Amino acid sequence: MFARWSARLRWLRRRFSRSEWGVYLLGLPRIRGAENERGLLLVQIDGLSRTQLERAIADNRLPHLKRLLDREKYRLHTFYSGLPSSTPGVQGELHYGERCAVPAFSFRENQSRRIMRMFEQASASSIESRLASTNTGLLTGGASYCNIYSGGADESRFCAATIGWGNVARATNLPRWLSVLLWHSPSLLRVIELSVIELALALWDFAGGLSSGFHLGKELKFIPSRVAVSIMLRELTVMGASMDLARGLPIVHLNLLGYDEQAHRRGPGSAFAHWSLKGIDSAVRRLWNEAQRSAARDYDVWVFSDHGQQHTIPYPTIAGKTIQRAIADVFDRGSVEATDPRAGGVQSSRAKWLG
Repeated sequence: MFARWSARLRWLRRRFSRSEWGVYLLGLPRIRGAENERGLLLVQIDGLSRTQLERAIADNRLPHLKRLLDREKYRLHTFYSGLPSSTPGVQGELHYGERCAVPAFSFRENQSRRIMRMFEQASASSIESRLASTNTGLLTGGASYCNIYSGGADESRFCAATIGWGNVARATNLPRWLSVLLWHSPSLLRVIELSVIELALALWDFAGGLSSGFHLGKELKFIPSRVAVSIMLRELTVMGASMDLARGLPIVHLNLLGYDEQAHRRGPGSAFAHWSLKGIDSAVRRLWNEAQRSAARDYDVWVFSDHGQQHTIPYPTIAGKTIQRAIADVFDRGSVEATDPRAGGVQSSRAKWLG
């Protein structure tokens, strides 16, 4: 009797699931006949070290991850990122099996003699084309969200190599999108509410940054990018990945960027960086639940981080000049042909992945 009621409840949940209806309204294809094949959901928390993870769990910032460890037989393992310890290097090996796929996040390519910045589409797609020419991508037949590379995914969204929503936006007409937005109105209200809260926090952080002597222009630019990456990208990613799980795609890899975004700006142990982990934990919980409910196939859910971050003292603070200037002085060059140190990091650039 209880089994029958449980099955009935699962059927009702799927019947009124926003993900299931999103698939139907957008006319997205489903994978048929895969009920006996396992799928894989890879949830990446960008830039979160084991030290900061354990601290966040102890501070109750990650209640769902703690529940997985305590009740769902999940285990915590230390992961060595390799060199370089950055997202393009780790994902190059993960997606295509090539170690040290790039020497750094930004570098000068010998053949083309141009500066490659891996948050830019031209650079990321160029490197991925080279990787894909010799190896089959891990995500072939699946979906990729907010990664550097598509990983060979049939559906790549908000990735550096393939900016924007991908082929779904191009293949779907406006009435279908309006229907989906109407059906997902609770999610839209959630995004608006969280964006307002994040904007208020960003303004508070902006004032604190100015009082600490940070650059006015960079601080201003960080306000909208923080809201776009920490809230909008995250929620769109969860919505899209949830529909992919309902469809039964064999593999889905998504990257949650919010913590890394804040940690680069304010430090890996800062209050603002750890604040973002509560929203990330909520995203992991919703995705885990969607994976459990999927009628298309049974999913394994892996949660991991590509690399960590460490507090450091900037080189110019100690030496009084940039590393580019120091190298040029050693080789007695009059000009410096390298990445502009004033160009900033990835924080203000990943918002462009929205398209």
